[in-house]
Amino acid sequence: MYNASESLDFDREEIPTYEDVARMFPRPNAPRPIVLVGPPGVGRNELKRRLLALDPEKYKTTVPYTSRPKKPHETQGKEYHFVTREEMEEDVLSGKFVEFGEYKGNLYGTTAASIKDVINSGFVCVLNPHYQVRNSALKMLRTPDIKPFVVLIKPPSFERLKETRQAAFARSTFDDNTSRGFTDEEFYEMIRSAERMEFHYGHLFDTQIVNEDLSTAFEELLATVHMVLTEPLWVPVSWVQ
Repeated sequence: MYNASESLDFDREEIPTYEDVARMFPRPNAPRPIVLVGPPGVGRNELKRRLLALDPEKYKTTVPYTSRPKKPHETQGKEYHFVTREEMEEDVLSGKFVEFGEYKGNLYGTTAASIKDVINSGFVCVLNPHYQVRNSALKMLRTPDIKPFVVLIKPPSFERLKETRQAAFARSTFDDNTSRGFTDEEFYEMIRSAERMEFHYGHLFDTQIVNEDLSTAFEELLATVHMVLTEPLWVPVSWVQ
């Protein structure tokens, strides 16, 4: 969707430094958001969809903003928050968006305020920032007032990746032609992208899940969410001060 450059994101990532940490206990009325990151095609969207469908009274995501015109069947604030391009560009410049980009001439993005609204309403906010802007998004999310728990979703080995995706008739997400399956090169690129993410951003991830089998990966994700909601975990010390 976005036209940002992945390679530039990697090149501009600073070298991680030591960070003081402390144990933080769960906050029942303001649970930590779950952020799913990973390469395109790895299954983040489906894992997020399953979480949201499992318990709509517990899990919720944000409503994105867009500058595109509202379609007749759409409702303001339901599918999207529809704003003018000028309004959105102004909010981008003022730092209100944790991620944003352009698709077919229209801007799309997620604001920090919309994430906080979900958190303060007592829901577990589930996010999956677009892979091309994940670095800047993670930096803006990792603040004392949001306190995200970041999960890297990784592909299995090439052999298992190809076997499981073909068995599930998975459709490629690398272009707009969703009627075709993944190519071998796309499988390899999925693996390489996950390796690059782990190398450059590993210090920003709290845990990782290998999506070899979607049902198993979802059970692992549920167990991870339960841990986040019930156990004290190590976080940057500034988050508990």
